[in-house]
Amino acid sequence: MSTNDKPTQQYILIIGAMKSGTTSLFATLARHPKIAPAHPKEPGYFAFDDVNAQGLDWYDSLFDFDPDSQAYRLDGSTDYTKAPFVTGVRERMAAVPGARFKLIYIMRHPLRRIESHARDVQRTRKEIGQYNSKHADHSLDTSVSLQSLAMARYAEQLDVFADLFDAGDIFVTGLEDLKAEPAETLERLYRFLDLDFERKATDITRKNVAKDRVSLSSSWSALTSNPFLLKVGKLFLSEALQKKIKSRFRRRVVVEGRFDLTPEEEATLLSLLNDDLHRLQTRFGFDVERVWGIPVSMS
Repeated sequence: MSTNDKPTQQYILIIGAMKSGTTSLFATLARHPKIAPAHPKEPGYFAFDDVNAQGLDWYDSLFDFDPDSQAYRLDGSTDYTKAPFVTGVRERMAAVPGARFKLIYIMRHPLRRIESHARDVQRTRKEIGQYNSKHADHSLDTSVSLQSLAMARYAEQLDVFADLFDAGDIFVTGLEDLKAEPAETLERLYRFLDLDFERKATDITRKNVAKDRVSLSSSWSALTSNPFLLKVGKLFLSEALQKKIKSRFRRRVVVEGRFDLTPEEEATLLSLLNDDLHRLQTRFGFDVERVWGIPVSMS
């Protein structure tokens, strides 16, 4: 088969926003038989030069894609909407010959996203890609980071993909709608993807929830670093028993710092975000006032 005869490669990109339910949405879409999810969820192939340099064959190897039964590869990299700290995303996408992209942008109330962002980065020390942050404290005691504020400028992030939005290839929604009306929201989403939707299959797979955050103890790390014990465990222990043993080594993560905005901080942030929220509503058709209860006006 010549290059020109190859079928179009179709990708679903959940482009963000970070801390807005992307992991849960990714897990939910990954259950659809026509969708092959990436492993890991966030490869960041179109975000970073060093990752992109590994090539399209490497990227496609991250999806267990069956061309006979599946239609899409699913990538959930939130780094795609972290401009201006991540640039060149749209250009790297355009460089993939013959590819078709369907983008999903799920947002949440910008103030709640900022709070969740601070807590998550305080725990992981990662704000952009897999690169460790140089800052010692990411709690709100040290103010909102420039990166976090940029990610809350949703219209500005969508500007990067304006051509795809105008072509009808971006689905814009809110986490609040997904929680309140999962069946209706997923039905619209699957219609956007031109995939069959079963109304009974509307359970959202909840993932990456802050209050459920746990980590594995150092004892587990020491145990699993022993190749002999790993081999014995896989040979003689059932998968269920392996999971039960692993659960005994889990501990709840305690994140130090303040992660609730004060009323004064909220007012300041909403003022800073007002023009962007106004464009999100007028340019990109997202009903900010209905979904988030934030009145917006042209300044």
